[in-house]
Amino acid sequence: MWKIPANGGGEVQVPRKGGFAPLESPDGKFLYYTKALSATSVWKVPVEGGEETQVLKSLSFYANMAIVRDGIYFVPTRGAKDSSIQFLNFATGKIKTIATLEKVPGVGLTVSPDGRWMLYAQIDQQGRDLMLVENFR
Repeated sequence: MWKIPANGGGEVQVPRKGGFAPLESPDGKFLYYTKALSATSVWKVPVEGGEETQVLKSLSFYANMAIVRDGIYFVPTRGAKDSSIQFLNFATGKIKTIATLEKVPGVGLTVSPDGRWMLYAQIDQQGRDLMLVENFR
């Protein structure tokens, strides 16, 4: 991941050890990111550079987190029968379960700008078709 001034200039690598799916904090001071695309951890680094710090040990998928002023809403890595949406409070460092999900979470989580609404994806059904092709060569 790299940053470059909008009006031109040199690029700077942030963070230096690599990452995926960067999200800037609402105050613009930190960059939050994952180390992989799925079943991963969340890290942060100051936008101006510096040491990276692990923030969360468990995230189901890179798109299943939303950074807000007071913390991070996220879907942790869990089994299909015990999924939830949780919140990490920056001030206390504590994680609270916001909702227990009856169905498997899909890919995507966001919070409205006023913080009153949350939108997440869930998998209602899955399926596959098995086809028989006769005389195939």
